Amino acid sequence: MYTYQTGNQTIDYKIEVVPNRTDITVQICDKEGVKVIIPRGLNENNVRSIIARKATWILKQLNGSQPAEEKPAAPKKEAVKKETAKKEAPKAAASAAKTGSFEEGDKFPYLGRQYRLNIVRGDVAKAEMTFRAKFIATVPESWNEQQTNEGIGQLLTEWYQGRAGEKFQEALKSVKKAADNAPESVKWDELGEEYATTQDNTIVLNWRLLTAPLATIEYVIASQFTNADELFEDVAERKQWLSDNTLNAF
Repeated sequence: MYTYQTGNQTIDYKIEVVPNRTDITVQICDKEGVKVIIPRGLNENNVRSIIARKATWILKQLNGSQPAEEKPAAPKKEAVKKETAKKEAPKAAASAAKTGSFEEGDKFPYLGRQYRLNIVRGDVAKAEMTFRAKFIATVPESWNEQQTNEGIGQLLTEWYQGRAGEKFQEALKSVKKAADNAPESVKWDELGEEYATTQDNTIVLNWRLLTAPLATIEYVIASQFTNADELFEDVAERKQWLSDNTLNAF
Protein backbone atom coordinates (compact mmCIF):
# COMPACT_ATOMS: atom_id res chain seq x y z
CA MET A 1 0.00 0.00 0.00
CA TYR A 2 1.29 3.46 -0.95
CA THR A 3 0.28 6.85 0.44
CA TYR A 4 -0.02 10.30 -1.13
CA GLN A 5 -0.66 13.41 0.96
CA THR A 6 -2.54 16.35 -0.55
CA GLY A 7 -3.37 19.20 1.81
CA ASN A 8 -4.87 17.67 4.93
CA GLN A 9 -6.14 14.59 3.11
CA THR A 10 -4.41 11.27 2.48
CA ILE A 11 -4.87 8.98 -0.50
CA ASP A 12 -3.96 5.32 0.06
CA TYR A 13 -3.48 3.38 -3.15
CA LYS A 14 -2.28 0.07 -4.58
CA ILE A 15 -0.25 -0.44 -7.76
CA GLU A 16 -0.94 -3.28 -10.18
CA VAL A 17 1.56 -3.85 -13.00
CA VAL A 18 0.20 -5.41 -16.21
CA PRO A 19 3.08 -6.30 -18.59
CA ASN A 20 1.24 -5.95 -21.92
CA ARG A 21 -0.68 -2.82 -21.01
CA THR A 22 0.09 0.51 -22.71
CA ASP A 23 -2.27 2.87 -20.88
CA ILE A 24 -2.68 3.89 -17.23
CA THR A 25 -5.96 3.48 -15.35
CA VAL A 26 -7.00 4.68 -11.90
CA GLN A 27 -9.81 2.68 -10.27
CA ILE A 28 -11.74 3.33 -7.07
CA CYS A 29 -13.54 0.30 -5.63
CA ASP A 30 -15.45 -0.27 -2.38
CA LYS A 31 -13.26 -3.20 -1.29
CA GLU A 32 -9.85 -2.39 -2.77
CA GLY A 33 -9.93 1.39 -2.53
CA VAL A 34 -7.70 3.22 -5.02
CA LYS A 35 -5.84 1.03 -7.49
CA VAL A 36 -3.51 2.25 -10.23
CA ILE A 37 -3.05 -0.14 -13.14
CA ILE A 38 0.14 0.59 -15.05
CA PRO A 39 2.32 -0.93 -17.78
CA ARG A 40 5.68 -2.43 -16.91
CA GLY A 41 8.46 0.15 -16.83
CA LEU A 42 6.83 2.83 -14.67
CA ASN A 43 8.23 3.38 -11.19
CA GLU A 44 6.60 4.60 -7.99
CA ASN A 45 7.59 8.20 -8.73
CA ASN A 46 5.72 8.00 -12.04
CA VAL A 47 2.64 6.74 -10.22
CA ARG A 48 2.87 9.48 -7.58
CA SER A 49 2.91 12.03 -10.40
CA ILE A 50 -0.27 10.48 -11.78
CA ILE A 51 -1.94 10.50 -8.35
CA ALA A 52 -0.92 14.15 -7.91
CA ARG A 53 -2.50 15.17 -11.21
CA LYS A 54 -5.71 13.25 -10.51
CA ALA A 55 -6.00 13.87 -6.77
CA THR A 56 -9.11 16.04 -7.07
CA TRP A 57 -10.93 13.41 -9.12
CA ILE A 58 -9.85 10.61 -6.76
CA LEU A 59 -10.99 12.44 -3.62
CA LYS A 60 -14.31 13.29 -5.25
CA GLN A 61 -14.91 9.63 -6.01
CA LEU A 62 -13.84 8.51 -2.54
CA ASN A 63 -16.08 11.04 -0.83
CA GLY A 64 -18.95 10.02 -3.08
CA SER A 65 -18.55 6.38 -1.94
CA GLN A 66 -19.44 5.06 -5.41
CA PRO A 67 -17.23 2.54 -7.27
CA ALA A 68 -15.55 4.38 -10.13
CA GLU A 69 -12.99 3.95 -12.83
CA GLU A 70 -11.25 6.73 -14.70
CA LYS A 71 -12.64 5.82 -18.10
CA PRO A 72 -15.32 7.47 -20.22
CA ALA A 73 -18.84 6.48 -19.28
CA ALA A 74 -20.63 4.38 -21.87
CA PRO A 75 -22.63 7.27 -23.36
CA LYS A 76 -19.40 9.24 -23.80
CA LYS A 77 -18.16 6.64 -26.28
CA GLU A 78 -21.04 7.57 -28.55
CA ALA A 79 -19.78 11.14 -28.76
CA VAL A 80 -18.06 10.30 -32.03
CA LYS A 81 -21.36 9.55 -33.73
CA LYS A 82 -22.77 12.20 -36.01
CA GLU A 83 -26.17 12.32 -34.35
CA THR A 84 -24.56 13.45 -31.06
CA ALA A 85 -21.83 15.56 -32.63
CA LYS A 86 -23.63 18.87 -32.17
CA LYS A 87 -23.96 18.54 -28.41
CA GLU A 88 -22.05 21.18 -26.53
CA ALA A 89 -18.57 19.99 -25.69
CA PRO A 90 -17.91 19.56 -21.94
CA LYS A 91 -16.07 22.49 -20.47
CA ALA A 92 -13.09 20.53 -19.18
CA ALA A 93 -10.41 22.81 -17.79
CA ALA A 94 -8.10 23.74 -20.64
CA SER A 95 -5.57 24.85 -18.07
CA ALA A 96 -5.32 21.41 -16.45
CA ALA A 97 -2.03 20.81 -18.21
CA LYS A 98 -0.57 23.86 -16.50
CA THR A 99 -1.19 22.63 -12.97
CA GLY A 100 0.08 19.05 -13.17
CA SER A 101 3.21 17.67 -11.55
CA PHE A 102 5.85 16.55 -14.03
CA GLU A 103 8.86 14.41 -13.21
CA GLU A 104 11.79 12.89 -15.08
CA GLY A 105 10.74 9.64 -16.72
CA ASP A 106 6.99 10.35 -16.85
CA LYS A 107 5.36 8.82 -19.91
CA PHE A 108 2.97 10.57 -22.29
CA PRO A 109 0.91 9.08 -25.14
CA TYR A 110 1.32 10.14 -28.77
CA LEU A 111 -0.39 8.32 -31.66
CA GLY A 112 -1.02 5.29 -29.48
CA ARG A 113 2.48 4.89 -28.04
CA GLN A 114 4.07 6.02 -24.77
CA TYR A 115 7.11 8.31 -24.74
CA ARG A 116 9.23 9.31 -21.75
CA LEU A 117 9.83 12.84 -20.55
CA ASN A 118 13.39 14.13 -20.10
CA ILE A 119 13.71 17.37 -18.10
CA VAL A 120 16.86 19.38 -18.74
CA ARG A 121 17.73 22.44 -16.67
CA GLY A 122 20.11 24.84 -18.33
CA ASP A 123 21.25 28.40 -18.81
CA VAL A 124 18.39 29.32 -21.14
CA ALA A 125 16.11 32.33 -21.19
CA LYS A 126 13.12 30.49 -22.64
CA ALA A 127 11.77 26.98 -22.09
CA GLU A 128 11.60 24.67 -25.10
CA MET A 129 10.11 21.27 -25.94
CA THR A 130 11.72 18.96 -28.49
CA PHE A 131 10.88 15.40 -29.48
CA ARG A 132 13.45 12.77 -30.42
CA ALA A 133 11.93 9.39 -29.52
CA LYS A 134 11.10 11.07 -26.20
CA PHE A 135 9.88 14.45 -24.93
CA ILE A 136 12.78 16.71 -23.97
CA ALA A 137 11.81 19.76 -21.94
CA THR A 138 14.60 22.30 -21.55
CA VAL A 139 13.76 24.82 -18.81
CA PRO A 140 15.67 27.65 -17.08
CA GLU A 141 17.62 26.35 -14.10
CA SER A 142 16.25 29.28 -12.08
CA TRP A 143 12.67 27.96 -12.28
CA ASN A 144 11.14 26.65 -9.07
CA GLU A 145 8.89 23.58 -8.92
CA GLN A 146 5.68 25.46 -9.69
CA GLN A 147 7.22 27.31 -12.63
CA THR A 148 8.63 24.05 -13.97
CA ASN A 149 5.31 22.22 -13.73
CA GLU A 150 3.35 25.05 -15.33
CA GLY A 151 6.00 25.56 -17.98
CA ILE A 152 6.20 21.90 -18.99
CA GLY A 153 2.41 21.65 -19.08
CA GLN A 154 2.26 24.62 -21.44
CA LEU A 155 5.09 23.23 -23.59
CA LEU A 156 3.36 19.87 -23.94
CA THR A 157 0.05 21.52 -24.83
CA GLU A 158 1.70 23.66 -27.51
CA TRP A 159 3.64 20.66 -28.85
CA TYR A 160 0.52 18.53 -29.31
CA GLN A 161 -1.49 21.39 -30.77
CA GLY A 162 1.34 22.23 -33.15
CA ARG A 163 1.04 18.75 -34.71
CA ALA A 164 -2.73 18.42 -34.64
CA GLY A 165 -3.40 19.91 -38.08
CA GLU A 166 -0.79 17.82 -39.90
CA LYS A 167 -1.62 14.49 -38.26
CA PHE A 168 -5.38 14.93 -38.52
CA GLN A 169 -5.05 15.70 -42.24
CA GLU A 170 -2.90 12.58 -42.57
CA ALA A 171 -5.68 10.53 -40.95
CA LEU A 172 -8.28 12.17 -43.20
CA LYS A 173 -6.23 11.25 -46.27
CA SER A 174 -6.56 7.57 -45.34
CA VAL A 175 -10.28 7.95 -44.70
CA LYS A 176 -10.79 9.49 -48.15
CA LYS A 177 -9.41 6.31 -49.71
CA ALA A 178 -12.23 4.34 -48.11
CA ALA A 179 -15.06 6.88 -48.34
CA ASP A 180 -15.87 8.90 -51.45
CA ASN A 181 -17.95 11.39 -49.50
CA ALA A 182 -15.19 12.30 -47.04
CA PRO A 183 -14.63 16.03 -46.48
CA GLU A 184 -11.64 17.84 -47.94
CA SER A 185 -10.33 18.99 -44.58
CA VAL A 186 -10.84 18.85 -40.82
CA LYS A 187 -10.01 21.25 -38.02
CA TRP A 188 -9.05 20.89 -34.37
CA ASP A 189 -10.03 22.74 -31.22
CA GLU A 190 -10.32 22.52 -27.44
CA LEU A 191 -13.31 20.21 -26.94
CA GLY A 192 -12.95 19.14 -23.34
CA GLU A 193 -13.71 15.40 -23.19
CA GLU A 194 -15.62 15.16 -26.49
CA TYR A 195 -13.81 13.34 -29.30
CA ALA A 196 -15.21 15.41 -32.16
CA THR A 197 -18.04 17.65 -33.25
CA THR A 198 -19.38 19.30 -36.39
CA GLN A 199 -19.45 23.09 -36.60
CA ASP A 200 -20.75 24.90 -39.70
CA ASN A 201 -20.53 21.65 -41.70
CA THR A 202 -16.86 21.27 -40.74
CA ILE A 203 -15.53 18.36 -38.69
CA VAL A 204 -13.66 19.58 -35.62
CA LEU A 205 -11.49 17.13 -33.68
CA ASN A 206 -10.28 17.33 -30.10
CA TRP A 207 -6.53 17.96 -30.29
CA ARG A 208 -6.10 15.41 -27.49
CA LEU A 209 -6.99 12.69 -30.00
CA LEU A 210 -3.31 12.84 -30.91
CA THR A 211 -2.86 10.48 -27.99
CA ALA A 212 -4.75 7.80 -29.94
CA PRO A 213 -3.44 5.62 -32.80
CA LEU A 214 -3.98 6.99 -36.30
CA ALA A 215 -6.41 4.15 -37.02
CA THR A 216 -8.60 5.31 -34.13
CA ILE A 217 -8.42 8.92 -35.30
CA GLU A 218 -9.54 7.75 -38.75
CA TYR A 219 -12.51 6.01 -37.14
CA VAL A 220 -13.50 9.16 -35.23
CA ILE A 221 -13.31 11.26 -38.41
CA ALA A 222 -15.39 8.78 -40.41
CA SER A 223 -17.99 8.61 -37.63
CA GLN A 224 -18.79 12.26 -38.22
CA PHE A 225 -20.12 11.80 -41.75
CA THR A 226 -20.87 8.08 -42.29
CA ASN A 227 -21.39 4.74 -40.56
CA ALA A 228 -17.78 4.04 -39.62
CA ASP A 229 -18.68 0.61 -38.25
CA GLU A 230 -19.34 -0.53 -41.82
CA LEU A 231 -16.44 1.34 -43.37
CA PHE A 232 -13.54 -0.50 -41.71
CA GLU A 233 -12.99 -4.24 -41.52
CA ASP A 234 -10.96 -3.85 -38.32
CA VAL A 235 -13.52 -1.55 -36.70
CA ALA A 236 -13.44 -3.38 -33.34
CA GLU A 237 -9.71 -2.80 -33.01
CA ARG A 238 -10.07 0.85 -34.00
CA LYS A 239 -12.79 1.41 -31.39
CA GLN A 240 -11.02 -0.48 -28.61
CA TRP A 241 -8.75 2.44 -27.75
CA LEU A 242 -11.80 4.64 -27.15
CA SER A 243 -13.10 2.10 -24.64
CA ASP A 244 -9.80 1.63 -22.82
CA ASN A 245 -8.51 5.19 -22.60
CA THR A 246 -9.48 8.74 -21.73
CA LEU A 247 -8.48 11.92 -23.53
CA ASN A 248 -6.24 13.05 -20.68
CA ALA A 249 -2.95 13.55 -22.48
CA PHE A 250 -1.28 14.72 -19.25
